[in-house]
Amino acid sequence: MALNLDARQRAMLEAMGITVWLPEPVEPVAVAAVTAVAAAPSPVAEPLPVAAPAMRVAPPAPVSPPVSPPVAQAAAPVAEAAPAPVQPPAQPTRPASPPPQNLSGHRAHEPRQFVQQPAAGPAGEPGLGWTISPAQLVYPHAPQHVQSAEQGGWLILLEPAANPPLLSPAQRPAADCAQTALQGDAAKLLDNMLRALGLQEKPRVFSAALHRAPPDADLSHAQALQPALETLLRELRPDCVLVLGLASARAVLGRHDALGRLRAEPHHIAGVPTVVTYDPNYLLRAPQAKAGAWADLVQADAFTKGL
Repeated sequence: MALNLDARQRAMLEAMGITVWLPEPVEPVAVAAVTAVAAAPSPVAEPLPVAAPAMRVAPPAPVSPPVSPPVAQAAAPVAEAAPAPVQPPAQPTRPASPPPQNLSGHRAHEPRQFVQQPAAGPAGEPGLGWTISPAQLVYPHAPQHVQSAEQGGWLILLEPAANPPLLSPAQRPAADCAQTALQGDAAKLLDNMLRALGLQEKPRVFSAALHRAPPDADLSHAQALQPALETLLRELRPDCVLVLGLASARAVLGRHDALGRLRAEPHHIAGVPTVVTYDPNYLLRAPQAKAGAWADLVQADAFTKGL
């Protein structure tokens, strides 16, 4: 039995707390869809009973989800039998590994570049304000033998320390050590290197000290070092000149290049082959450079032997 309630009657029922449930109007499209499903032959589908609309006071029961049609259920096994190919997941790009850090928290130190400090004359010109002392025999106790030409051998040029430290008797070189302007451990190191080449048996091994003018000296009438050095070379006529240290090399060659470039290039002073190498005082602070110094001495020894 249908109740035909107007708007005033429904408002009175809602004010009393009575909820009126009325059937919703059925759309024509939904009616056509239900008619088509009912008309289709299905061996398992059964007609659903249609309940007559009635007024209900209690809330409606929860609606169960619709049952899938048999066609969709039959197609499911087919889809499971041939699953679509699964593409492998893309490999994540690994970020570049950061550079190793120092565990102590400090910044990692870069490799040390063993380059001696640049040095030039007080006026900034190599060789200006430098003087050379008379040459002396490095091994005066070496067996002397008469040479017909009175030439050959070595000439070692070096710069002594400006303020040499006071040495105890134990630190002083022995009497048979190389007689140069070096002192202490630097003199012993040079002596060991020269003895490794057998120069303690050579009678013509000379050394000469190079002295630099003080910074406040007046160089208005100073002469360059090169003329005095060429005069000494003409007197001694050595087979090779060995220059120790960057300051000495720049002074005798008249150049401003770094020590690495001066060591790598061949040089001649007054026609005499010249080899540049490290200062023994520097080798004491940078033992890694001893291998390069030894290679320089071997090259100088080859010049003295005419190789």
